[in-house]
Amino acid sequence: MARPVNADAAATKERILQSATLFFSERGAKSSVREIAKGAGVSLAMVHHYFGSKDDLYAACIDAMYEDLGTFRDTMFAAAAQADGVESVLDEAIRAGFRFARSHQATMRLMMRRVVAAGAIDAERVDTFLVPFLDQASALVAAATGRPKELLRLPLQSMVFLTGRYAIADEKELMLIAGVASPEAAVAAVEDHLVMAARQTLFAGPLA
Repeated sequence: MARPVNADAAATKERILQSATLFFSERGAKSSVREIAKGAGVSLAMVHHYFGSKDDLYAACIDAMYEDLGTFRDTMFAAAAQADGVESVLDEAIRAGFRFARSHQATMRLMMRRVVAAGAIDAERVDTFLVPFLDQASALVAAATGRPKELLRLPLQSMVFLTGRYAIADEKELMLIAGVASPEAAVAAVEDHLVMAARQTLFAGPLA
């Protein structure tokens, strides 16, 4: 049975986005639409048909990235809302967040490349993603710990930065940092470290 046309179109667009994300994360604006098309196994005309210009394709990669992050964020907050204790939820959220970021390495590298180049997150993303995340996460941890939520925004964002940096590291770097001999052991060590860092950062009191 032939696949529905819409299914073929969706699969083609996804392949183009994956190829574009990989090239943009590695080479930035130097990436060509021609090599992106080749990486996706489609024609140059097909890329232009679905995404228009290279700038439009880049914007589509960013949009897809934040859509995935938003879905993950909403899933974590939904789980936290139903949990009995915030500490166990925090542990799982840190581990799940690191694994999510590791499985989307090209996407994370593209995000960091964009932020480094601009010096800040896009103003639109600040309003639609960053501020809602900090508001909701700080309120959640504040309710569980009794700490003022205003004091939790910085440590929360610090954990995001730390997790993101380890997520984009290659296996060789993680093994070197963790002092272990296998990629699996390195990833496990980093996960444990991030959980410990989150507990110490978010549950510790203010400096005297």
